Amino acid sequence: MSGLTLGLMSMDTVELEVLRRSGTARERRYAARIQPVVQRPHWTLVTLLLCNAAALEALPICLDKIVDPAIAIVLSVTAVLLFGEILPQALCKSYALVIGAHTAWLVTALMWGCGIISWPISKLLDWLLGSEHTALFRRAQLKALVDMHSLDAGMGGQLTTTEIGIIGGALELTNKTAMQRMVPLDKVVMVSEEAILTKDSVREFMRSGHSRLPVHAPGNRTKLRGVILIKELALHDLSEGIPVTRLHIRTLPYVRADTAMYDVFKVFQSGHSHMMVLTQPHPLCDVSELSSDETPSTASQQTEGLPASPHVQLDVQDAAVAPARFPTLDKPQVAQLSFTGLPLPHLQEVVTVASEAAQADEPIGIVTIEDILEELLQQDIYDETDNMLRAIRSSKKHKGYNVEHPAGASPVRLQSKSPVSAALPGPPSSVSNKAQ
Repeated sequence: MSGLTLGLMSMDTVELEVLRRSGTARERRYAARIQPVVQRPHWTLVTLLLCNAAALEALPICLDKIVDPAIAIVLSVTAVLLFGEILPQALCKSYALVIGAHTAWLVTALMWGCGIISWPISKLLDWLLGSEHTALFRRAQLKALVDMHSLDAGMGGQLTTTEIGIIGGALELTNKTAMQRMVPLDKVVMVSEEAILTKDSVREFMRSGHSRLPVHAPGNRTKLRGVILIKELALHDLSEGIPVTRLHIRTLPYVRADTAMYDVFKVFQSGHSHMMVLTQPHPLCDVSELSSDETPSTASQQTEGLPASPHVQLDVQDAAVAPARFPTLDKPQVAQLSFTGLPLPHLQEVVTVASEAAQADEPIGIVTIEDILEELLQQDIYDETDNMLRAIRSSKKHKGYNVEHPAGASPVRLQSKSPVSAALPGPPSSVSNKAQ
């Protein structure tokens, strides 16, 4: 019984659930047998200790009637120590899953047989100590556990450094904000709405490696009109130049700069754009400061009656009723919505409303889906354009164009001085007349 006590009590429901979901066919079968026993730990513990104590007390009494008392003491101590403690505990410690699965029926029978004594005691322990003892890992603990399974850790793990980085990046994505990968607005290559795009300017854009070009209002780089795709310029005749106003300018979503990267990734998944404008963050009051018996969804419902405040952060978890709550919220509140857990149809609606709310604040930078993916993968993503830029830098050509970038930033987005950030020539009168 001492061996079963050690073996069964050393396994928790999390370990058994992992085996039941991802183990071999035999491990899944064994875990399914043990789970009903382990799920009632206090009842199992009291039953095994009760039976073990009864066996230990009965052995010397029986031997005392058969042999001399001195011999009975020696035999009982030897038998209990060797066959009741050392061997059972050693075997059950090494083969807890196998032995526990084959003796689960016996333990269950003992639990019901001794239930008149063990069950009330177990209920008392549940009341004093609590009945739930499941130990789930926090994000930091889970990341440390994954790191231990690396090949470089020397502990027998089989995960490569790349795999460790991807898993760690996914776990840290919620704790990082979009501001950490933001490109400041004064570093962004953009074009004025009244500019004329010529072959030379488009060639400079393509040489810089950008696939999207933000458009700002005339004379105001903080007022973004949208974004144009460089590849769409191939459909136009640039021999005489083309005004930016004649191009298809796509709108850009707006989010606060302190939005979690995971939520930003969800916004990109909605399909609005691969580029996003970040606005000035605001101090927040998280719903975690509410009472512990309030769930995120109930906390969101209670904020509907509050006066308008820019310091309320909502975490919408109930996707079914979330869209119905949006009209009751003012714009500062909607701008702080968390997109976690929303399905794609509701997510697109939330992004649209939150983007309109965030536009009331001043833009401070942009972030692209490539920035988020690089943070997720924990390594830079290079394409053909990046290789071309490295070749240009190594050949020391185009010395007037700075393609250097700070650590951790994308080499095709952070230019110290944009080759096209200066005001481009305005449309000639003839072209303006044609555009009108």
